Amino acid sequence: MKTFLTLELKKTRLWPCIFGGLAVVAAALALGGMFLAIGHTSGRSDPRLSSLVFVLQMAMIILLVGFSLVAAALCNLVFIEPYTGRNLALTLSCPVSRGRILLVKLVFVGLFTALSYLVGAVITLAVMLLVDRLVGSLGTGWPGSLLGQVLPMLVTSLAGLVGLVGIALSLGFWKRSMPIMFGVLFLLDAVVGNLLSLSPLLSALVLMIIFLASLPAWWLLHRTLMKIELP
Repeated sequence: MKTFLTLELKKTRLWPCIFGGLAVVAAALALGGMFLAIGHTSGRSDPRLSSLVFVLQMAMIILLVGFSLVAAALCNLVFIEPYTGRNLALTLSCPVSRGRILLVKLVFVGLFTALSYLVGAVITLAVMLLVDRLVGSLGTGWPGSLLGQVLPMLVTSLAGLVGLVGIALSLGFWKRSMPIMFGVLFLLDAVVGNLLSLSPLLSALVLMIIFLASLPAWWLLHRTLMKIELP
């Protein structure tokens, strides 16, 4: 497994995805900082804007939407291009079972996406919490209580990220089209982003539903890849 992951790492152009992830973190810090500034100035009249949990939730929505696009771009490099382009014959002629190849690709995409998202989220949340403390915190209670609210958001957001990418990738691969994959993802991100801004509890419920709905989509992708034949 380690050897195959190393080979996948060497042949995949990760720099665009890395720069994309950095851009997402910068956007989350900028927009999250804007919400934070509103909360510390004119947001006192709005209970939601004056809540640190809500401000952090907005930043995590930006991270979720942004990293879903980064993960989709990586899936295009790892799945759609090799299985629909000129490298199809080379991909299918590897002296390894297709199931093993698919597992390696899924682990590779999953590890990169999860690590980049978690690192980006930790950096964004740490910077925003530090700034909030320096200018007078919007949060109430012990820091441990805030951590107890943020950790479930991280876990459910990561599950939702898997779900969003799985649904979009399966439809895009089924139609052999990268534009369809990104079109579906943009649509899902728009709907999910609006729903997630309502409440943390609703956010967790929506993200878990998306994750569960993506399981048949991942199964469909696996079945499709297993049945591909050389032209």
